[in-house]
Amino acid sequence: MTHQEFLHALVCPLTTTPLEVSADGKRLSSQDGTVYEVGDTGIVNMLYPKELLEEDAREQYLYDQAFQRYDRGVSWVFQTLNHSDEAATREFMISLMGLKPGMTVLEVGAGTGKDSALIIDQIKPGGTAVLSDLSPNMLRLAQDKLPNDDVNVHYFLGNGSYLPFADDTFDAVFHFGGINTFSERKRAFDELTRVVRPGGKVVVGDESIAPWMRNQPTYQTLLKANPLFRAEVPLEDIPANIEQFKLHWIFGNAFYVMEYVVSAQAPQIDIELPIPGKDFVDNWRLRAEKAEAEQTSSAQ
Repeated sequence: MTHQEFLHALVCPLTTTPLEVSADGKRLSSQDGTVYEVGDTGIVNMLYPKELLEEDAREQYLYDQAFQRYDRGVSWVFQTLNHSDEAATREFMISLMGLKPGMTVLEVGAGTGKDSALIIDQIKPGGTAVLSDLSPNMLRLAQDKLPNDDVNVHYFLGNGSYLPFADDTFDAVFHFGGINTFSERKRAFDELTRVVRPGGKVVVGDESIAPWMRNQPTYQTLLKANPLFRAEVPLEDIPANIEQFKLHWIFGNAFYVMEYVVSAQAPQIDIELPIPGKDFVDNWRLRAEKAEAEQTSSAQ
């Protein structure tokens, strides 16, 4: 995917309708007149809404201020959490996508590009990596240091809850380290899933101390020091059209990472199928109706 092909692949992040690319390739316009600018280095500002919701704006500001010291801080977190091997942990997370050369991958929240480098390496040659972040400073830093040999790499400023791509665009999507703070988290999961082709993988993770560790003294200290570790795994936000879901707790059991395969439709239960071997009609629906009737009778 060339840069021009990437620009033409972008759609309105709200309606997913096509955008018009200007003759000079510097602007994209939606049907309602909204204009999205292409920066001098090719980073496209696809942020929606233009005025971010309060929590998202706060995160953008914090990361914009911390971009130069961010990598050192993250490495310190790995060291404090059971002296975890940062490189091995990142390799494990990326491996969950099952990437191959030539694939097209989206990373939401690419940050300074530490995970992006592993993605790029695994889709060479001929693959396409599309990297996004809320923070302009973080994304520019990633662009400055990431390789682009034998692979196409494209960048855009974006809100993970409003992705500017048509359905079924990517072979895999990766996000780690920000979903806890998303203002519209349920919508973000819907979007991360929507843009992946059926059979493709979604991998998402963030802070959450494993339930069996929360009463341990040092983990109690961690919970007090950073409330984000109190977050629960957002299972209720996952869309219905998935399969092969797996959940892992990683580095010190203080972060989780989930993986799932996108399916073409949500699974269905045949509640009318007769149970074999019965000499009378019986199925899930009849059993549910009987149980409900018994509950009603006992409550009277």
